[in-house]
Amino acid sequence: MQQYFVSGMIRLQEPVLLNDQQRHHIQTVLRMKEHQQIRMVDESQRAFLCELHQQGSDLCAIPICMLESVIHRVSITLALALIKGERWDYALQKCSELGVDSIQPLITSRCVVKLKEADQSKKLQRWNRITMEACEQCHRSDLVTVHKPCTIAQMVSMNAEAKLLAYENADAQSESIVSFINDHPHIQSIVIAIGPEGGFTKDEVMQFHELDFRSISLGRRILRAETAAMSAVNILSLLYEN
Repeated sequence: MQQYFVSGMIRLQEPVLLNDQQRHHIQTVLRMKEHQQIRMVDESQRAFLCELHQQGSDLCAIPICMLESVIHRVSITLALALIKGERWDYALQKCSELGVDSIQPLITSRCVVKLKEADQSKKLQRWNRITMEACEQCHRSDLVTVHKPCTIAQMVSMNAEAKLLAYENADAQSESIVSFINDHPHIQSIVIAIGPEGGFTKDEVMQFHELDFRSISLGRRILRAETAAMSAVNILSLLYEN
């Protein structure tokens, strides 16, 4: 069943006017008809089963009943260094499906991607559209926010109960991510940092440690940046939910 996010509060039996993008997707892409049902989530993260109704030239959804909201117990922030085009988009999409709550793009010395200041606004809009569509697809009741790119030093104000750093040289000297979860079962908020294609430099690792990040291992294999991000988010989300 298709899901859409709406601004404002939804009330039972009160029609919700669908915007142009939603109407186009329903009528042109999905070719849905009047009286078919969709799922809608309001800004308070409440989910509703709704029935489509045509009102003149407008398409509305009538809320029929409330549904169970899908919200994760642990707040996960992924600090992911910028990587190339399609791989970045794929990481945004899949990490949103797997349970990340927010994504902080990182600018590091080995990032191949170089963003111009003038392009950031359009990029952010596009990235947040990708995560919104992923949340709709997997029936999440909360939206994933992609923040403005920052440097490691600018993460000094980032607060979380646990700050984790996963990088390719961590295996020999760090506890596994599963061991960390087992030792800290009641964590409510986590930020985990993942490097770019070439990984973090030694100086960048030191910067993270100065910001109270602790090194953890994702296993013995060297993973691509997007694979490491998806693996870390999936492990954290799955094990903390259970």
